[in-house]
Amino acid sequence: MANTKTKIYTTTELASICSVSVASISSYIKKHKLKPIKTGDYNAKYYSESVLRQLKEYYKNKPKSSLKRQQTTKDDIIDQLQARIKELSSTIELLKEQLNVKDEQIATANRIADQAQQLDLTTHNQQKSLPIDSNNEQIHNQEKHSWIWRLFH
Repeated sequence: MANTKTKIYTTTELASICSVSVASISSYIKKHKLKPIKTGDYNAKYYSESVLRQLKEYYKNKPKSSLKRQQTTKDDIIDQLQARIKELSSTIELLKEQLNVKDEQIATANRIADQAQQLDLTTHNQQKSLPIDSNNEQIHNQEKHSWIWRLFH
């Protein structure tokens, strides 16, 4: 009888062979409830070649993330900052225009308030200069009182 030894692998070795992280291998093992062949020193778990084949098949068919981080260059950063400066400059110009419009509106409101104050002052001065009609005032005072009051006064 031929005694063939099968190779066994730790989680770290499996991750290295499949070119993924140890955490990824561990989560796959937990998800699929794979049992280790043996547990070694310091609770190291060893898995068979069948587990390795299963992992290779899984990671071979799994789509790789095509969104790798592009290294940004100084030129890219400068371009982004210049675009931002241009955008902020246009915003500043817009705000300046709005400020000018508001200044004009405030000036108009002040002119209208001055005119109203002058009109009120003129009206008040005219009322002071009018002669008081004492006869009208007496009639007006009598109308305030009832006929009983008028009898005795």
